[in-house]
Amino acid sequence: MVINRKIDAILIDQLLDKDTAVIEITYGNLRFIATSIYLDIKNEISSDLRKIENIQRLAEVRGLLVAMDSNARSTTWYDAITNRRGRILEEFLISNRLNIVNEDSALTTFQSTRGHQQY
Repeated sequence: MVINRKIDAILIDQLLDKDTAVIEITYGNLRFIATSIYLDIKNEISSDLRKIENIQRLAEVRGLLVAMDSNARSTTWYDAITNRRGRILEEFLISNRLNIVNEDSALTTFQSTRGHQQY
């Protein structure tokens, strides 16, 4: 639900699944695609990256904002280490000309009974 009446948001059903929501946002002359996506650690990351490529094709002329829980570790986004999934995701982002907008923070971004990760 969008409370601001100046913003129009349309859900794109054909790209919707249990881990992905995609909307088209229009605000005045600004129009872009926004997605929230969860990359399950149990899935091979390459199949999830294909989903992002499909979303990127849809957004080609409009712009794209991706909010992601990648379950991938990389010093590029201020983790302490880079793992295999992180390297794969780094290469994907570079080859698809996607920029990371993430800030170094003392806030915890992961917390469960298994522990927590502070970036």
